Amino acid sequence: MSSSPPLPPGAVAFVDRWRELFDARDWAALRAHEHPDFPGSGPPKQNDSFIRGLGTSGYRVHSAKLKPFVQPKWSIFRTTRLHPQPTYWCDLVLKSDKGHQTEAFIALAPWEGTEGAFRASYYVELPPKKKVAPLDLGKEQARVSRFLAKAVKDFARSHKDPRPVQRLALRYSTDNGALNVGFDLNPESEPGEGMTHDDFAELLVPRWPDVMEHKPALVGLDGVKLAAREDGTWGTPEAHARLEEHLGKMLVAMLLELRDSGQLEALRASDTAELGVEDSEGVFGWPDYEERGRENRLVAKR
Repeated sequence: MSSSPPLPPGAVAFVDRWRELFDARDWAALRAHEHPDFPGSGPPKQNDSFIRGLGTSGYRVHSAKLKPFVQPKWSIFRTTRLHPQPTYWCDLVLKSDKGHQTEAFIALAPWEGTEGAFRASYYVELPPKKKVAPLDLGKEQARVSRFLAKAVKDFARSHKDPRPVQRLALRYSTDNGALNVGFDLNPESEPGEGMTHDDFAELLVPRWPDVMEHKPALVGLDGVKLAAREDGTWGTPEAHARLEEHLGKMLVAMLLELRDSGQLEALRASDTAELGVEDSEGVFGWPDYEERGRENRLVAKR
């Protein structure tokens, strides 16, 4: 039975010192320990808010386990990589003074500044691997419409609760690439609150995160190309908000079309039941709270 190779003393020393500085909440020294050769405005600051948040919330390192680095299958590695290329990985378990527990990690790479020393790796963006075609909102609307029509039929067939539906809501995320539909039977139903059937069905929409990551244009419902900025970038907060709005308006148009064509009639809904659309970041929401009950009734006007 073969034994694991010994851990590099420099990696062990790095982790020991990291634990000491973290538990002391000495953020300036911790940053310098991780990246002494980088300016204060550079990559070392990228994890400060997360690490400081844990430390100032009373978390301390409970255990640290070093092992050879194997890149996890995380979604973040679709668009970023760790630099310098790590050779070791430290799993951290942190516990708060209230007994709560969470996990974190440090990726370690040899540091050229001192022989045998290690420093923390950090995330850098990868260049796009391919050109991504424009996202056609008309085609997306047709796909989402088929998904929702099926979800409505499945819900109407499966739920036996005698209470009528009070709300049908769509929630979408361009970060996770997912669209969820929920139904609420609560007579006191309010937008933004929990539903009796949250996330009844989910549609994966991987092209939506692609728009943010690879920056293609959108093709609007009228066939006109929509770009966030002259360079096509959707990555800024302002441009991201416009992307969420384009997608949200497409979903609203799809919901109203389904309603007006009678495809929501399978639901046993109250006369005051409502439709709603929101994104998970809180950028887009329909309707405005003051406008509820006007355009967004689930039951079409006769």
